[in-house]
Amino acid sequence: MKTENEIKANIKAIEQDYQHVLTGSLATIDINAPRALEQIAAESKLKALHWTLGTDYKTKLKGVDR
Repeated sequence: MKTENEIKANIKAIEQDYQHVLTGSLATIDINAPRALEQIAAESKLKALHWTLGTDYKTKLKGVDR
């Protein structure tokens, strides 16, 4: 992954692969640990890739699981 196009393709792939956890509400470890860990993994990858491109990553997660 060296070019801007490769990074953008990787971002799209991550967004598709983790679509089920990147929408809805923010999970907590107490309520839904597996979902929370997947959200952390996906968002940290996306933040790093967006940082590499010089853009900001905006989360789509709203609220918190209760």
